[in-house]
Amino acid sequence: MRVPAIGLALAVFLVYPSLALSGPPSANPDDRNGFEDRHPEGLFVSIVTAHGQELVMGKTRSYEIVSVKPTDTFTADVPEIFVVFQVLPHLSNYQVWGRWVVEKGEGIAPDTVLGQDVMLLALEDDFGYLSLKRPGSGWPKGEHRVEIHVGFKISDISKVGTLRFKVLPAKTSS
Repeated sequence: MRVPAIGLALAVFLVYPSLALSGPPSANPDDRNGFEDRHPEGLFVSIVTAHGQELVMGKTRSYEIVSVKPTDTFTADVPEIFVVFQVLPHLSNYQVWGRWVVEKGEGIAPDTVLGQDVMLLALEDDFGYLSLKRPGSGWPKGEHRVEIHVGFKISDISKVGTLRFKVLPAKTSS
């Protein structure tokens, strides 16, 4: 039996009402009101930037990945930056991608991509993380973002949200 597209959309909305969009994305790329430039929601129960991640035994005696020192501010000497997340139950495998971008940084062109990471979420996975190690020249000081994509490759339509963070100068020891 074939389900009409509108019926499928209604079924998804009834099961996961948080997946519904508050409105169409903006046609103006400079307008940050589009859904893909907001904090990721709908699919994610939680998603944060952090200094690390840890595997712990959860309440249901299954393993969970939790954030270690969640923050939106890092110093330029931090060895790695993590994105730690929990997703809603799902009926198929899929991938979550993170693309690290310098929005405005010292000594680097705006919107420079520093790197990306991907995690395959199997049917039983409700938790995951992405990370990027400090570039050889160090983290550029300034404003950064991690674009979050869902699917089996990054494309114009796979972006589901954006996390923002700042990199401050490294702390000097006294």
